[in-house]
Amino acid sequence: MQFRYRGSRRGCGVAQLFSLGVMPHASTNVPKLYADFNGLFGELLCLSHSETCKDETGAEVRLQSGMAVTAFDHDEDEHGVRDNLIASGIVEPSPDWLQCRGSKWALKIDKNGVRHESDLRNDT
Repeated sequence: MQFRYRGSRRGCGVAQLFSLGVMPHASTNVPKLYADFNGLFGELLCLSHSETCKDETGAEVRLQSGMAVTAFDHDEDEHGVRDNLIASGIVEPSPDWLQCRGSKWALKIDKNGVRHESDLRNDT
């Protein structure tokens, strides 16, 4: 079963992302990292069970506390067209309750929550 998040479509524009201290994923300064969104617990997303995480090109990125990143997971819209899930925020060590499940690093998701990439296109 594939996880599909079609919750609230509350969105914001690029200027609001900057005001939060989070760059949009298209920026070269902010890595876009693969994450399994089945590891989503409220506003916390498990990023990795190790010190690294793969970016959108498959390259390993070393995680560290305080990094601004955008996480993505493969998804499709109702017509079968690719529309990745995305969430931006700050990397932090996983809390104890998540570490016991093997998680080492988590993403504290910003106020924009989890969205689809198409939501970003619709915001502009």
